[in-house]
Amino acid sequence: MDTSKLAKLQTSRNARVEGEVANTITLEDAIRSCRKAIEERADEYRNLGAASKKDTIKRIIIDYVMNEKPKVEGFLDDNKNPEVNKIIDKLVEDITDYGILTAAMMDERVYEIRANGKNIKVEMEGRCHDLTDKDGNIIEFSSTEQQEIILKKLLGDVRLTPKDALVNARTVEGFRIAVVHFSATGEDPTDPTGDKYHNFVLRKFKKSKMKLSDIINYGTMSDNMARFLALTTSGGLTTITAGPTASGKTSLLNALLQSVPPATRTVLIQNPSEIDMRFKDPSGRVYNDVIHLEAREVDNPSPHDPTMANVMAHVLRLSPTYVVLGEVRSNKEFGMGMMIMSAGHPLYLSLHAENAKGAVMRFLRAYMADSNETIETALPGLTDLLNIVVVQKIMKDGSRKVLQISEVLGVSSENKGEPMLNDLYRFEPEGDPVIDSSGKVLKIPGRHMRVGKLSDRVVRKMRLEGIPFKHFEFLTNEVSSEERESYTGKNVDSYGR
Repeated sequence: MDTSKLAKLQTSRNARVEGEVANTITLEDAIRSCRKAIEERADEYRNLGAASKKDTIKRIIIDYVMNEKPKVEGFLDDNKNPEVNKIIDKLVEDITDYGILTAAMMDERVYEIRANGKNIKVEMEGRCHDLTDKDGNIIEFSSTEQQEIILKKLLGDVRLTPKDALVNARTVEGFRIAVVHFSATGEDPTDPTGDKYHNFVLRKFKKSKMKLSDIINYGTMSDNMARFLALTTSGGLTTITAGPTASGKTSLLNALLQSVPPATRTVLIQNPSEIDMRFKDPSGRVYNDVIHLEAREVDNPSPHDPTMANVMAHVLRLSPTYVVLGEVRSNKEFGMGMMIMSAGHPLYLSLHAENAKGAVMRFLRAYMADSNETIETALPGLTDLLNIVVVQKIMKDGSRKVLQISEVLGVSSENKGEPMLNDLYRFEPEGDPVIDSSGKVLKIPGRHMRVGKLSDRVVRKMRLEGIPFKHFEFLTNEVSSEERESYTGKNVDSYGR
């Protein structure tokens, strides 16, 4: 249904727009106010598909116009009344139409949109491609003005200037965008006087929640690896998912959290929201005991602003059993994470690291920077609270692999500055990669294998949480060279429940 029909329908339901004594506002002010109204109703569309999301945002725009009756300069009739349909059409165009990027924004397969100056790349299914139209023609920005117009829609109220050359924002859809102003980029030595374009990366998120069985079907990990990870939630094991940017660590954490028992009180804190832990019955009622909190970046925040650090400081008052952090970034956040774990609450989080040791050391260094503790006291305390590290990577062939699942056991007896780890599973390359004539890596052969068994520490912890031994017995046996991992996705998603 187009916007004019929707507006007429609203009007027929007595949502009339009449002349009033009111100051007119600029179109820019109307867009800003309307975007705020859209963001306040984000729960209505965040988890919808692209087309449904756009339709819902259009309806919110119509509601805004019909309820607020804004008198927008240039959109008044002869009697000084708002021209409703024209205002709606203009707001829809300026807020939801991204020009040459619209198709990519609507395409569920596109994970990232990258502007390298005037050139545009998209990541689809783990591979990077030029943005093309339906006929296969490469699309790029035709002018700096065109890019500026689209960027302004994407950034909303966030200003991009030479002074504010590095900015982060969210689109009204909730997608993350990071932008670099052209003044902070190097000149093209072959065209030093050419037009200057900005660079940005827009990262989308999937509307559907992946399950552990879905991740197995992609070959990212094996059945038994997923079964063990499914037990970490009911077993109360503090778990880190780690990996480089775009490795899929957040998607893995999201899938892992679908195994949290519904009756377990869970508080989820994110910036921005990418993980959804709501379990709904056929009527749409959320039946698990979970709170979703979204932190914001605030300039010169007060103790009452919902920054990540402030929300984390408040979380213990919300009676959590488990606490989930979408991603931890600042030293202060790592310090607050340590506080939450020290209070006896299992923590689930993601962070950037290359391997399990790197993940523990990153947490350690950030915590030490926030607390001024020495490594002699900080590392034993941290390793006593951490249990499991899962490391994932996007491979050169476009696939994503869990490279390592490790236990954190304590401090190395040989080096008091290093954590002691026990690898349970690893991905091992086997043979040469398959490479095409252009040099592109098509496949990296390899297999997942169990390389260790559970420590008595974790076995005892899971038994204390009431997990029957039979569910994790396969991880207590000595490793056999005859073992082979399967990838069926069966008996995984509700394993142990």
